[in-house]
Amino acid sequence: MYSSKTFLLESGMLVPTENVATVGASATVIEGVSRSRNALLNGDTKNYDWDSGYTCHQLGSGAIVIQLAQPFVISSMRLLLWDCDDRSYSFYVEVSNDQQHWRTVADHTKVTCKSWQTILIAQQPIVFIRIVGTHNTANEVFHCVHFECPAQNQVQQPCEAWPGGRAEAGSRASPGLRSQGTLLVARPECRR
Repeated sequence: MYSSKTFLLESGMLVPTENVATVGASATVIEGVSRSRNALLNGDTKNYDWDSGYTCHQLGSGAIVIQLAQPFVISSMRLLLWDCDDRSYSFYVEVSNDQQHWRTVADHTKVTCKSWQTILIAQQPIVFIRIVGTHNTANEVFHCVHFECPAQNQVQQPCEAWPGGRAEAGSRASPGLRSQGTLLVARPECRR
């Protein structure tokens, strides 16, 4: 198919600027439970409640796994945790190109997270993304409403945003162990 749109390539692979984790971009949820098969990828971040509009898995069993249409070079992702009450979650994210060899790109198992979470990672080719919930303050299920990659709210974080430093002005996340909005992830050169 011909397109006049220009694309950035890295080692022959596309480096997307728009969300490629959508049904329209042929991404799919291959593991996780939902009343609507691809609720996680349908772009709807407003219409969810106690019964629908999210994808979930039982803590200690399973995960939420997204398969992209092809390998893409990704450096960020964003997810919306179910937030219709005051609960918080802990989780980690792994990526793979073959579903056999997984690399952990975010470990937030010791962090309490709420609502929107942005994760910045080293730029790398990715086909599969596995989100594994490890804690929920309300029950034994991990709930995710929306997933996108790359993140569509790219914000460069200053070094002071790393836990122990000063949070960015206007952010709702406090330094240390709580995140009630975007999870502040330091660039590799900022890590202490």
